[in-house]
Amino acid sequence: MLSKQENETALHIAAYEGHTEVVCVLLALVEDHNTNDKITRMTDASGDTALHKAVMSQHLDVVKLLVKEDSDFEFPPNHAQETPLYLAAESGFHNALINILESCNNPTYAAGPSNKTPLHAAVIQEHKGLKDVVSDMLGWKKSLVYLPAGSENDLTTAIHIAACKGDVNMIKKLLNHCPDCCDTRNSNNQNALHVAVLKNQDKVVRVLLGYDKYENLVDEPDSSGNTPLHLFAASGNHVPELINHPRAKKMSFNKQNQTPLDIALSCAATQRSIGRFGKRDSEVKRKYEYMPNPNDGTGTGAKMQLREDDHDKANKADQAEVERDFESDSDSPNQGMVILIRKTSFRAFVVSDAISFTFSAVAILIYFLMAAQIRIPQHKKIVWNLYKIADRKGHFGPLLVRDVHHGQGPGSDRDKLGIRERFMVPGYLRNCVK
Repeated sequence: MLSKQENETALHIAAYEGHTEVVCVLLALVEDHNTNDKITRMTDASGDTALHKAVMSQHLDVVKLLVKEDSDFEFPPNHAQETPLYLAAESGFHNALINILESCNNPTYAAGPSNKTPLHAAVIQEHKGLKDVVSDMLGWKKSLVYLPAGSENDLTTAIHIAACKGDVNMIKKLLNHCPDCCDTRNSNNQNALHVAVLKNQDKVVRVLLGYDKYENLVDEPDSSGNTPLHLFAASGNHVPELINHPRAKKMSFNKQNQTPLDIALSCAATQRSIGRFGKRDSEVKRKYEYMPNPNDGTGTGAKMQLREDDHDKANKADQAEVERDFESDSDSPNQGMVILIRKTSFRAFVVSDAISFTFSAVAILIYFLMAAQIRIPQHKKIVWNLYKIADRKGHFGPLLVRDVHHGQGPGSDRDKLGIRERFMVPGYLRNCVK
């Protein structure tokens, strides 16, 4: 019954290939021999039982036969910490998962790789019928929703994973089965709302804020003292439901004595560009960024961190710009002096600037000279017009007297015609005319 290769039995091979009739025959032969060692519990070199093999290759009929044959066996994990239940959940093998849960008297829910339970595996993977798989597992054992996955410094729960992936339907399903699972925290002491904000999952944020019983999530601080509003201020997103929430403390301080407004202003101030004549345009990234943990298998280990390296790059770029424009050689007698004059483009700029300044000064001088020379005595015309207006209204009376003289004195054309006009104007007008 044993294979010489990898310690596999014939049942392992038949289960993996999906030969249902062969599996039935092998199970019957073992039963006829009344052996104490059940073939269904035998493992190969990888620690897999025949049920592991059947689930991996997704042969449902074989799975049913093996589970029915040894329903009291818990089918423990293999060397990779994978149980048949975990494999069924991870691969989305819904029917096999239901059969194991219903037929096995004591199926194991031992943590698999990265301490992930079958529930974690189902939430992480995206398969059709995923919500049904989760419902079946929570109906079997609700405590799975509270168990953390990941390493000691990167623990997370099923609802954190769903919030990270932006799976709104999964979150609703988890909350329907276990309403208090929203109070669970990850290793950074963050709730599901923290994670949704960090991952820019606006739909999840709105769903969580839509429940009145979860409004306490808004003002809960994480291990760094950051509330979801602090993280939201660094994200640059716009979700009015969070900003205008009555529980959102806009003046709360984190452990770095920063309010959400401080973080928002800091992010805006550090987003700038440095360049010279348009040839280079390098943008300094935000002061706060989300740095995923490369060792995190769940993908939720995002933290808000200070990007000091971006500030260093910007400072070095600015310093390089200054050094190129000034003499930096300590042995040179011109140390610290501007050396741009050596460049042809800079010389052309200086000459053009001097010419434009000269023409501007000449234009202003010409304007003033012309204004001083061209002065027409307009005040006499003004006085005359004022007089005519007043005379029409009878304020001054008959002030105009005309004398006609023939051939008296030289003068204008009027004198030649013998006509002279003499004004009898009041004193203040007479002075103006003079």
